[in-house]
Amino acid sequence: ANGSVTSNSAKLTVSTKITSQPASVKKAVGTTALFTVKATGVDLTYQWQYSANDGNKWTNSGFATANAATLKVPVMAARNGYQFRCVVTGSNGQSAISSAAKLTVS
Repeated sequence: ANGSVTSNSAKLTVSTKITSQPASVKKAVGTTALFTVKATGVDLTYQWQYSANDGNKWTNSGFATANAATLKVPVMAARNGYQFRCVVTGSNGQSAISSAAKLTVS
């Protein structure tokens, strides 16, 4: 009865969040280790990283599946003790980093 009022616009931001962490695995030489991360967000991108020195330095993985939710790592003796983690980024540029998972070569 008294007319209408228009409010200011609101912005909805969807956070990027890790919902399932990768698990450490023990595998034999010649097999493939799988590391999987699950996350929520919008238009997610994945970048797996590895560390050969107990997490002191992280390097982007060059494996073919390094940009997917599941990383496939060919198991070789030289990778014993390597750690793997995933940086998940949403369309808003917000990133979340998974916990590290360790590869033990048996």
